[in-house]
Amino acid sequence: MNAILLRRTIGPLAAAGLIVFAAQAAAQQPSCAVAEETFVDEPPLPHTAAALTGGRTVTVVAIGGASTQGRAAENPDLAWPQRLAAALVERFPAARVVAINRGVARQTAADMVGRFKRDVLPARPDLVVWETGTTDAVRGVDVDAFRDSLQSGIELVQAAHIELILMDMQFSQRANAVINLERYSAVMRDVADANDVAFFRRHDIMRGWAESGVFDFDVTDPKKRKAVAARLYDCIGRAVAGLVVHGQHAAPPAPAE
Repeated sequence: MNAILLRRTIGPLAAAGLIVFAAQAAAQQPSCAVAEETFVDEPPLPHTAAALTGGRTVTVVAIGGASTQGRAAENPDLAWPQRLAAALVERFPAARVVAINRGVARQTAADMVGRFKRDVLPARPDLVVWETGTTDAVRGVDVDAFRDSLQSGIELVQAAHIELILMDMQFSQRANAVINLERYSAVMRDVADANDVAFFRRHDIMRGWAESGVFDFDVTDPKKRKAVAARLYDCIGRAVAGLVVHGQHAAPPAPAE
């Protein structure tokens, strides 16, 4: 089982369709911090938040594709689910977080739903973060079939009384030029809203980072791309942590670099 147990680590506006970013940090790189207002309209995750504030153990299962695996950073410890766990214990030092990474590259939403009963539910997680949509968009999966797969997965998780976050695809100028990613992201937004499920708008957040100069996703040098991926996964993990605990009182997160 690819899991990491953490205790203490060392050291948009939804209403207008905008992503709100914090001001630049004093570090050399601009901050990738995402303002709490970004998630103001998302439904809360009361069970997970209560476990964190109560200093209990929280188990998070992340199911998704290559970006969930952390493949681009070439180190599973740098994947965003592991960085999410680290960010949560920065905010709640008394809590323990178990992050179970179930990323498998090139799977559709339907493929992932087929793994839920084997790879997700038996772990009895407090929270599932389901990252999907990229492979469906690349393969041109019928959007109604995609919608049905999302609905099936949500129903499985909710029937098990597990809290859920849906996460859409990464932003890429090159991919957006040839693939209609936003069509599938819009379906995810609709399904999340219909089921009162929290939605992490990774595509929009990453677009904001690219447009504001926080990230250059077009670098071609292999070492630089690896470094960008590692930083991106850390920033995504911190941003998801912000969604998990939005509206909750917690220790201020460490600055994201």
